[in-house]
Amino acid sequence: MAAQPRVKFLLPFALATFMLTGCIKSPEWTLFYFADTPNKTDLSLNYDAIKGYYNTLEQCQAKGAGIVRIQGGEITEQVDFICGQQCQIADDNQVSCSQLVSDKDFLKQL
Repeated sequence: MAAQPRVKFLLPFALATFMLTGCIKSPEWTLFYFADTPNKTDLSLNYDAIKGYYNTLEQCQAKGAGIVRIQGGEITEQVDFICGQQCQIADDNQVSCSQLVSDKDFLKQL
C-alpha cells in the first residue's frame, strides 16, 4: 500500500512535465553574421558565426539588418548575414541547413 500514494503523486507530476515540454518549440531559423569578417570570400557556415536563433525568417532578417545598422554599416553588395533554416551543427563546428536566405534576398523584399 505504500507504493500507491507515491504513484498518485508522481502520475500528475509526470503528466504535467510531459504537457509542458510539448509546448516548447525549438527555433526554426539561425542567424549567421559576417559583416565583421575580414575575408568575405569564404563565408563557411560554422558555429562561431552564429548570432542568434529565431522562430521566423522575418525575425532573423530583422535582427541581422539591425546588427548591421547598429555597427554603423550598410548592407552592401557583400553578404553581411545569412539566415539558415533547420540548421544542424556537425562535430567539426561546420553547420548545414535545409535552406539559406542571404541579406541580398532580404533587400529584394523591401
